[in-house]
Amino acid sequence: MERRQIGLKLVLDQLGLPARVETFEDRLILQKAVYLAQAAGIHLGYYFRWYVRGPYSPSISDDGYAISTELSQSAEDFTGWTLDEASSAKLAKMHGVAANLDRSALAKKLELLASVHYLIDRNQVPDQSVGTVTDKLHACDKQFTEQEVSVAIGELKTYGLLS
Repeated sequence: MERRQIGLKLVLDQLGLPARVETFEDRLILQKAVYLAQAAGIHLGYYFRWYVRGPYSPSISDDGYAISTELSQSAEDFTGWTLDEASSAKLAKMHGVAANLDRSALAKKLELLASVHYLIDRNQVPDQSVGTVTDKLHACDKQFTEQEVSVAIGELKTYGLLS
């Protein structure tokens, strides 16, 4: 098992998310959770680009399948590894992101948070105003409402991902 895959598994564990890739929602959650973890300062080495459902990294899919296969055979490669204290502290700020949500609601929420962050972080919108971000999301064929975008911007600020 590669170190990056071990790091990915540790990040998912810290966020309280299973390393699953069986369904589209599982893979969407994986992609967006890792994007947000990296935005929080966890250096896993994944590169993201915009795709149909927001920020996407093909390498995460590959690593997610590798982890899933490893877990189905044995979990030995993951024993004895822990995140450093700084990374754990950064992820602790985000722990509530998945609280009390079913898989479908979590996938939608993470897609919204990651998409909003990506557009703002990559200067795809001129400012953080709700209307501007919502309009850009609509232009990208993402039908989130202004209310949803407003809540997302607030959460991203709460998690320390936007200033």
